[in-house]
Amino acid sequence: MRIAVVGNAAGGKTKLSRKLGERYSIGVTHIDSIQFLPGMIIRPHAETIKTLRTVALKQSWIIDGYGPLDIIEERFLIADHIIFIDLPVWRHLLWAVKRQFENIFKKRAELPENCNEQKFSHFKKLLKSIWVAHQKMRPELLKIFNREHLLPKLIWVRSLSDLKKLSESGI
Repeated sequence: MRIAVVGNAAGGKTKLSRKLGERYSIGVTHIDSIQFLPGMIIRPHAETIKTLRTVALKQSWIIDGYGPLDIIEERFLIADHIIFIDLPVWRHLLWAVKRQFENIFKKRAELPENCNEQKFSHFKKLLKSIWVAHQKMRPELLKIFNREHLLPKLIWVRSLSDLKKLSESGI
């Protein structure tokens, strides 16, 4: 089984991906762990694409996150399921605040070494990216998801109850 999990930052993608990975015994690849090098340095674009394409060739996978938009549809085409977490933007902003607080005590496991998200500058950038993704990325994803060949694969999570149900029951 191949599952693509996408949606705005701080929306529960990673927690859901981990639960589905455990349920179906499938390895989870976090795009943050590919796109960032130690120290929060952004990996070169070509390397990120090469690594993601290598992961996508595997028999089964769960890929958590967007990654480069120029290859995202490739992933959607070979995925068996596409989970789009599309919660209200205020929810993502609220959960970003919660995540920032949690990062004071424990860094996110999916990030490479020395990736410090505790700085206010990082938090400010995260909040801005959530807003920009909602305004610009979401409309592009909606266009992609409306393509006839992708609609049957799409699982559209629009509420906390949808997220909870998927997390507890699986696909």
